[in-house]
Amino acid sequence: MAKTREYVLLWDSTMAIPNGDMLNDNRPRQDETTGELEVSDVRIKRFVRDEWINKGLDVLVQTVEDDKGKIMTCSALISKISKENKIKEEQLVEYLLDKYIDVKLFGAVITKPKKDIMGPLQITWSRSVHEAEVKFIQGNAAYAGSEGKSQASIWSKYITPYALFKTYGVYNDKVARRQGIKVEEDDLKLFVEGLLDGMKNYRSTSKNQMPRMLVEVIYNNNKIDGELNYIDFIKKVDDLEIRDIGQVEVKLNKLSKYYDDNKENIDLVNIYIHSNLNVEGLHEDFNIKTI
Repeated sequence: MAKTREYVLLWDSTMAIPNGDMLNDNRPRQDETTGELEVSDVRIKRFVRDEWINKGLDVLVQTVEDDKGKIMTCSALISKISKENKIKEEQLVEYLLDKYIDVKLFGAVITKPKKDIMGPLQITWSRSVHEAEVKFIQGNAAYAGSEGKSQASIWSKYITPYALFKTYGVYNDKVARRQGIKVEEDDLKLFVEGLLDGMKNYRSTSKNQMPRMLVEVIYNNNKIDGELNYIDFIKKVDDLEIRDIGQVEVKLNKLSKYYDDNKENIDLVNIYIHSNLNVEGLHEDFNIKTI
């Protein structure tokens, strides 16, 4: 069984929509009080799932169309899976856990039959570590909006020029054991690969992100910190002027002290670092890897 661990991911988004709010003209989600941007756990897990699919792994939570080209509901998809594989209702959870990597790690909510699987790997909402600007932009499309028009239509959207985010995650081996979920170390390696590669590989006109650092603290027991909030940021310009990762320096002195104070509970600290990130305060015992 894999050991309990905590993750802190630093990643940035440039000239993009990190996570659009569909109820607000798809503007980047933003805390109105602090001006910090927000990204849901669902968006982060989508990066991971898309990369797993690209690697040929079985993923349950994805858009699937039926024979008529219509998007299937959860209950219809589960019914199809059960019929095609001759799975009885009492065997369903075990089958899903064995076959689908995203169910094993993230869990799943099955609507019919009603089955809730609490995943042992949970990711929280992300927040930018600074106040970020949101801009409204427009441009000319290649085509007219309808027949008979003499001019091409105009598109418009909201973007953020730049934002640096922090994301927390935790894998709890007690949650896995309590539910009989057999998570191995290789499963969590697939998660790390999916997280880092998924962010780099999933690019579009609305998504342009890059992982900058991943901290992975692996414990020899279940005594986690609970937030792992031991990273300081030195900003070389004002918050709203930040446009590049080179304008931010990351200090890990507090994380190094946390490690020294809790060595009896910690097996290993892996730090994955992008070459363009300026980092200080790395402990000599940390296992440094390159993104």
